[in-house]
Amino acid sequence: MRVAFAFACLLLAGVSGTPLPSPTPGASSSPSPSANPSANPSPTPMPTPTILMLAPDAPPQILWVKLSSTTPRAGDSVTVIVLTSSNVASVELRVGGFGGAMTKTDVGHFETIAQVPKLPIYMVHNFSLQVIARNTQGASAQQTVALHVR
Repeated sequence: MRVAFAFACLLLAGVSGTPLPSPTPGASSSPSPSANPSANPSPTPMPTPTILMLAPDAPPQILWVKLSSTTPRAGDSVTVIVLTSSNVASVELRVGGFGGAMTKTDVGHFETIAQVPKLPIYMVHNFSLQVIARNTQGASAQQTVALHVR
């Protein structure tokens, strides 16, 4: 229970509504070139799915979940982006019995940033992050992401 509480504090601290910075209009959304030319190039990113436009009473759908890292170190900031169907009113991140809402930045687009806390060496460092999307009628869809804090 302490493990879940410690990690939930991480999520709730970041989930309190810290949206990602908006891109500057006219700025390129492509990543900056690597400062280290000898580094291996990253694999080509997969395109994000198109938001499904659904009726408000249709079952909600989680289309895509992206974490900046599933193996973060203490002190790292973890960015979480969730894309859903258009009828999703809220997305909650949950660890153990603790959870918090993500910030809705656009139709079907939810974001947050959380800082990873330092966990004692004797604590388990493996967690299941539950992503729960709900429509206005309360129907939900859920997806689980495995995390390992190093």
